[in-house]
Amino acid sequence: MKTPLITLGIPIYNAADLIERTLLSAFNQTYPNIEYLLIDDKGNSMDIVRRVVAEHPRNKDIHIIDQKYNQGTGAARNAIVSHANGEYLFTMDCDDVIVPNCIEVLYKKMVEHPVDFVASSFVRRDLQGNIYPGGCQYVDTLIEGEDLAVAQYRYGKGKNIFVATWNKLYRTTFLRDNNIRCVPQYLIDDPWFTYQVIMCAQSCRLISDCTLFFTYNPSSVTSIKEQEGYTDFLAEQYLGTQRLKAEYIRSLTSKQFYMGALLDLMKMSLYHLYRTCASSKITKEKKDFFLQGFLMRRFLYPQRWVFKDKNLYKALPLLAFYALPMRAKKSIMIFLISIDLRKILNRWFHF
Repeated sequence: MKTPLITLGIPIYNAADLIERTLLSAFNQTYPNIEYLLIDDKGNSMDIVRRVVAEHPRNKDIHIIDQKYNQGTGAARNAIVSHANGEYLFTMDCDDVIVPNCIEVLYKKMVEHPVDFVASSFVRRDLQGNIYPGGCQYVDTLIEGEDLAVAQYRYGKGKNIFVATWNKLYRTTFLRDNNIRCVPQYLIDDPWFTYQVIMCAQSCRLISDCTLFFTYNPSSVTSIKEQEGYTDFLAEQYLGTQRLKAEYIRSLTSKQFYMGALLDLMKMSLYHLYRTCASSKITKEKKDFFLQGFLMRRFLYPQRWVFKDKNLYKALPLLAFYALPMRAKKSIMIFLISIDLRKILNRWFHF
């Protein structure tokens, strides 16, 4: 019996020193029926890509999509969704490695109990292959059975579903029917894509199998952001993402998980604002713009207040803060940044 076609997509930009091992981990999968979409985003590694493709026995299953000019990871992932012919879709970054049976493991979990997506565990490693903190280890969990069950699990119950687009096997029709896409011009593409996935999915599986090794690469966008602080460009993308989230949940005020989603929205807005205003790479004038943007209350209150909801009591201080006049909110944030609150809080937990 022929196995269904699965699309495996990789946005490719630079990573010349890592791309060969990434491609070989994808091309050497045990699952037999894979279509490979390699998105050429005009970096420095395509000569290596073309050599590896030409030498590999599966080269007839590999398609290179030319982006014409550098458009960023958001546009590249959108190209994968648009061009995919597979019944299921998997995506990975161009500097990561998947285990040989990654696609087979995810597919078997999908057919055992069909869901909108399957997400598996991963480990972070540095460039020397040493384990690096910050991976994700799931307990085997099936989420289904109620309206918007995945959003209820993530925001109503406060459980973890890792934010990355990668290392998940999606039903391709689920993504297309719900018009789930990245913001094309964004480099920070994961938060909005995965937010839509969580809000739209009626079911998913989280599995304990580790199927991907995430490479901690000091020269990646994420690593540079952590080392050097936010730039205008990144802060604008995070602000734009928070605005999209606030607009999206305006129609969900009657849902049981709404208070949890609202709590997450406020927390992440303040987190990104703190990182923005603490950055030395952003001017004072632009920081004032971002203060106004992140502190503006764009969300609606829930249709009804459920006093047994634990999220309500977690959210109350933030709701009170957002109800303050803009001048008061700005003053409080500027004071917290001036005393380096993040450094103080890092003594107890990561912020």
